[in-house]
Amino acid sequence: MRGKMFELEPLLEDFELLCGCRLTLHDHHHVLADPDGTPMFRPERTSHRRTYAACGKANRQYCIAHCMFRFNAEAERTRSRCRINHCREGNIEVAVPVFRNGRHVISLFAGLWHRRVPEPERKRIAALCRLLPVFADGLLNEAERIKAAGPGHAAQKEKIRAFIAENFNRRISTHDLAGYLALSVTRTCHAVRETCGKPFSELLTDERLAHAELFLRHTDYRIGEIAGLCGFPSVEHFTRTFHRRNRMSPGQFRKSIRN
Repeated sequence: MRGKMFELEPLLEDFELLCGCRLTLHDHHHVLADPDGTPMFRPERTSHRRTYAACGKANRQYCIAHCMFRFNAEAERTRSRCRINHCREGNIEVAVPVFRNGRHVISLFAGLWHRRVPEPERKRIAALCRLLPVFADGLLNEAERIKAAGPGHAAQKEKIRAFIAENFNRRISTHDLAGYLALSVTRTCHAVRETCGKPFSELLTDERLAHAELFLRHTDYRIGEIAGLCGFPSVEHFTRTFHRRNRMSPGQFRKSIRN
């Protein structure tokens, strides 16, 4: 039964039906999960031993070391789009690592075949090597679309604002926020506008200026010191930005509240 909580499961089942294989998923950063953490696919897909009968009798420690840790390390090292995995039991699978903003976020595996693969199946495996990376990217994009359109807007808005609040005094960009949200940069830009009503740069400036005003009100820090504490690249940039927003310089603002 295709439950509503497993939104991506129909796509995975359709792929299996059309391609004549079984799919296993490793979701390292929970990017294929709803905002509350509920997976968008059936949890048994995370285990080769539960997906493939041939792996059920294999040594668990070896399977985890080979199919997770060793594969992850090799994916990080080579950054290859696809590879053929061989295990000591003679099983063969097509393995695809998917990266978002430089991070390895999911791995998708299709199989399983034994070492003596007939010619028709070899052609199927070659086709999967071309098709599976495209499907994996599409799966991640679909998860992003579901999350952006779902009731998790409030939670996502809080995550965005929390990230900015925690990092306003550093040099950050939408690329950094995208890594935090495990979304593409394009989807992140859309998500920020959809949930917060402003672009990322404007939200970041709002946060920096709010802290700057607090420093001006309650401390004797110099203008240049406040600029650095609030993440502005220079005192000149801080002064221009502050004047544009408040129609007065930081020094004039400080005098106005103390008179």
